[in-house]
Amino acid sequence: MAQPIAFEPPPAPPGQEAFTAADDLARLLETLHTSGTLRVLNGLIGQFQDVVAVVLDGLNTDEGRNGLANLLVLAKLLGRIDADGLDRFVAALDRALEDASERLNDKDDAPGSLSVLAKLRQPEVRRGLDAALTLVGTLGRQLHDPQPPVYSNHDGRDGARPA
Repeated sequence: MAQPIAFEPPPAPPGQEAFTAADDLARLLETLHTSGTLRVLNGLIGQFQDVVAVVLDGLNTDEGRNGLANLLVLAKLLGRIDADGLDRFVAALDRALEDASERLNDKDDAPGSLSVLAKLRQPEVRRGLDAALTLVGTLGRQLHDPQPPVYSNHDGRDGARPA
């Protein structure tokens, strides 16, 4: 999980007990200027109407509306996923991809049919196959389910329907 960032404010200038708001604002302005962020923001604000017009023109297409609807559906789905479970899944997927990559990079001959079948005796292989088959079975069942979508009112034809 995320770790807190260790931050200690810098010491106050000599003769002061703490920074004033004006000191903080001057430091922020200098940091924004030094990093170039101030120049980018200044340009963006100067051309704000043009930037908004381009964004709205892009969203005012079937693809733009579909993309925005899909983004909202994915955001709702991500909000329902347990963070610890997803963390475990991603870590397991990362390790599995590393192991598979090592296997694919191996210069030995391809394993025989019997050695591949022997892997079915390993509990972790059976557990992984069971999870994969459960996933595929649930997907197949849900794809033919006549119930409406869970996360969206989007009909998939010509843009998102209003809720």
